Amino acid sequence: MPRRIVEVAVNVPLRRLFHYSVPDGLADRIDVGHRVLIPFGRRDRTGICVAFPESSDIPALKPVREILQPDCRFDAHLLELTGWVSRYYHAPWGEVLEAALPPPIRAGREEPLVGWVSAAREPELLLAEGERLAARARVRSRLLVFLGKNTGPHRRADLLRHAAADAKSLRWACGNGWATEERSPAPPDPEKTRREMAALSGLSSRTPESLHPDQVGALAAVREAVRSGSFRTILLHGVTGSGKTEVYLRALRDVLAEGKRGLVLVPEISLTPQIVLRFREGLPGQSVAVLHSRLTPSERAREWREIQSGKAKLVIGARSAVFAPIPGLSLIVVDEEHDASYKQESSPRYHGRDVAVMRARMLGIAAILGSATPSLESSHNARTGKYHLVELPRRVTSHDLPVVTIEPLGPEYYRLDGTGLITDRLDGLLRGRLEKKEQSLLFLNRRGFATFLHCTRCGFVLKCGECDITLTFHRSQNAARCHYCGGGRSPPQACPDCGLPALRRAGVGTEKITAEIVRRYPEARVARLDRDTVTSQRSMLETIGRFARGEYDVLVGTQMVAKGHDFPSVTLVGIINADTGLHFPDFRSAERTFQLITQVAGRAGRGDRPGRVVIQTFFPEHFAILRAAKGEYAEFAREEIENRKALGYPPAGRIVKILHQGADRERVAAAAEKAADLLRKHAAGSKVLGAVPAPIVRIQGKHRFQILLKSPSAARLHAILETLEASLPERTGVERLIDVDPQSML
Repeated sequence: MPRRIVEVAVNVPLRRLFHYSVPDGLADRIDVGHRVLIPFGRRDRTGICVAFPESSDIPALKPVREILQPDCRFDAHLLELTGWVSRYYHAPWGEVLEAALPPPIRAGREEPLVGWVSAAREPELLLAEGERLAARARVRSRLLVFLGKNTGPHRRADLLRHAAADAKSLRWACGNGWATEERSPAPPDPEKTRREMAALSGLSSRTPESLHPDQVGALAAVREAVRSGSFRTILLHGVTGSGKTEVYLRALRDVLAEGKRGLVLVPEISLTPQIVLRFREGLPGQSVAVLHSRLTPSERAREWREIQSGKAKLVIGARSAVFAPIPGLSLIVVDEEHDASYKQESSPRYHGRDVAVMRARMLGIAAILGSATPSLESSHNARTGKYHLVELPRRVTSHDLPVVTIEPLGPEYYRLDGTGLITDRLDGLLRGRLEKKEQSLLFLNRRGFATFLHCTRCGFVLKCGECDITLTFHRSQNAARCHYCGGGRSPPQACPDCGLPALRRAGVGTEKITAEIVRRYPEARVARLDRDTVTSQRSMLETIGRFARGEYDVLVGTQMVAKGHDFPSVTLVGIINADTGLHFPDFRSAERTFQLITQVAGRAGRGDRPGRVVIQTFFPEHFAILRAAKGEYAEFAREEIENRKALGYPPAGRIVKILHQGADRERVAAAAEKAADLLRKHAAGSKVLGAVPAPIVRIQGKHRFQILLKSPSAARLHAILETLEASLPERTGVERLIDVDPQSML
């Protein structure tokens, strides 16, 4: 039947679809999954075709303008997956579909085309003509002689450079039949790839000839799941250094050998280079595509098209790569599955790990979730039989897990001169490592020099003008900056309230730790790795590579250094203050603390020499710190889940955070109260907490009130949310943000 009506998902904050008529000129070309240009209100917008209904209740439908990039079409599976994301996370389908596209394709920008020039005649004729022109047209002569000796194809810019020719001579050669020029998307830049590999040259893949017995059993379980041809989720719980990546690699090698494809998700951009290097070395001859936000727009578009065409056999990427258009996908790996970075904090607020599991379920394939510290949700799913648990309880190296010591902190930690930041035990171990020419890693999950500036006389604290957050002082920039909105200012010379000269620099960040290490150990070569020092992908690769090659003795960093990296020469890890996130107003604070300590401690002793770890803390008796120091994951999980059960938090229950925000505090508060009242009327066994001011009450000039909805039933929560959205549309000037399964309570 002719396609006269199309249903379109549009990227607008409305959870509904829109009908348009199909012009005769498009009827035989338009299909489900196509991206189209449509009139929407007073302007044109883009949308995705999701269905062709036989009729519409709208009497006069506007026509579709045109099909955009017809080769970039969503297949039926990705439409099904994004539709589920839209329903589960209560986000507009059009918004989810747009988020699944790389930005350059989303913006409608074509990939830059590169000119490729080839000789159009026999080399003898080109050389003869070049010699004939040598006396009167030297530039044309050089071009023809070069093409006669090197027939191509050549990248246009490279040809002109090597032949010492110009664009005018090339136009002449093409116009007179001596050369041909074709334009096509730029291939990967081999020079950039070479630079990246050179930067990481100190990192070895360390692929073993044989597997540890634990790895053999784990790989057998994964292979059985893949060969079953049905959906199965494996939770691969392996201690740091137990060889999880080698299990992933060998399982993927089997899949690729059968002509199928795989997807590997990693939580942080900082983990991508090393894992890409590992997989490229371990899968020689296989095309590996990479997707993350540090790629240039043209690189992202090119990788996306390589994936869609099937040329890429393995896709490695951060959170959004879960939507990559991979034909023949047969295995999904989610590395560091516990990491909160998999949760998108802006709409659509999906969780990459959970979407990956749903994608595997829809395709009927296997998914591997790997971690040394599985999330309590995944651990609960394994215990209840929803996931299949596979364990790697031992390291594959000759040494066991590092020896861990807890060092209590006292008031001296906050000395203004920084001399109390390093305890005597950690100081002695650092000096010993420097004498032995071994490497150390120091971790503090706070960047900057001082975490806040305050007046010691009147109590004034320097805060962001747009957010209810103290400004962090960065000494290298002589600036106080907000880590939420990015705003900043020069620190005042005197207290604005009482005039006391100079504000006190309080709190500790990685910049201050680095300064103290340089002061204490002037002979040490020290590097810092955090979001202040990593200004580009290249700078990050250079720092990681130089540390891996032994050009630095000490690396100071935030959670960017805490996970994934394999530095065989690191024998000492110092956790400067383990308590930075321990007392956040978030029910996951103990779990996050346990995970961070365990992950960063796991960087020590991964090579031929044993490792040591020092945990500095003000709360040495806290169960999360004690369990992490002893490596007792099962005991920690059991204790923490009991705490969660008492309060109905995941995994014992399900939660939704509903945030209202806007410029007018009173209007925001009223809208939140009205929503909370409605939710209570339909709660029926669920709990409604709030509306109350959010822990951070203002961000980027917007006041924030939140409601927490708790229930043992996910289905019940979704039904309540549907009632809320149907009964109370968003008010003008007040945004309502629904966060299903939130990872942050701030």
